[in-house]
Amino acid sequence: MKTKSVVYLLVYALLVAMGHTLQKLVLNQGVDKFVFAFLRIATGLIFITILVFYRGYKPVEIIKKNYIHFIVLGVGFSGAGILLKLWGLQHTTATNASFIMSLSSVAVILFAFIFLRENTGRGFYTIAFVMISGIYFVTTGGEYILPRKGDIIIFCLAFLIGSMRVYGKNVLKTLSVLETAFGRSLFGAIFLFLMIFVFPSRGFSTISGFPVLLLVLSNGITFSGSILFFYKALQAEGASNSGMFALLVPVFTLGLANIFLKESYNIWQLLGGAIVLGGSFLISRIKIKQANF
Repeated sequence: MKTKSVVYLLVYALLVAMGHTLQKLVLNQGVDKFVFAFLRIATGLIFITILVFYRGYKPVEIIKKNYIHFIVLGVGFSGAGILLKLWGLQHTTATNASFIMSLSSVAVILFAFIFLRENTGRGFYTIAFVMISGIYFVTTGGEYILPRKGDIIIFCLAFLIGSMRVYGKNVLKTLSVLETAFGRSLFGAIFLFLMIFVFPSRGFSTISGFPVLLLVLSNGITFSGSILFFYKALQAEGASNSGMFALLVPVFTLGLANIFLKESYNIWQLLGGAIVLGGSFLISRIKIKQANF
């Protein structure tokens, strides 16, 4: 792997981890999750749109040819997905959320088997069971019988992400990651804007000042920036090598959450995290070729 690609992927993993941490920081400030979700994706959409024009793509043609797919991905992935993430984060830690979302790689293989009849690969079910066991230790820390409400919500999110990635595989056969991110972000932003009025609550007034607004907008920048760096590495290295760096996201999140959110962990949680990372590595060795977002 080229040195430049390694740098791109390290920055990608760091930006995703920063996103988890920033989301929790914003929620801790009491910002309404519908407003936060809209501003996050709207900020990212602006940045991605600039990149789309810079790369010479034709946004109107992209939308016309793929609008049905973008509606599904925008509502399911960028819309409902981010709302579930923020809802779950309100009731759990950024570190827990990051480790649980590692299960999306398991979900991809499972849904690809169910809907596309693709082979799951040798040892898949054993590894999946071990990873879920690791998640149990991460979320309960050996102190509770059942995970918290937020952990269960993020668990469901991991499988929603898996289903959307399987759905998005056909889209990525004809479009780049950047084009796909543009389309789903556009329709995701429209969906989230409508949700602000469908579920009226505290609205934009929950953004108490410029520092909080800056945190919100920073999350949109980390989102779009992670796509950019992953896209650049994907062009040079392919999906398999690039996807491996996703293993660093929970590790980076653990460190950032400890520094900025003062999250702490016991030996059972660290052991569970190690099990999850080990399972994620093994899954990456046997998995089918999946769509990366």
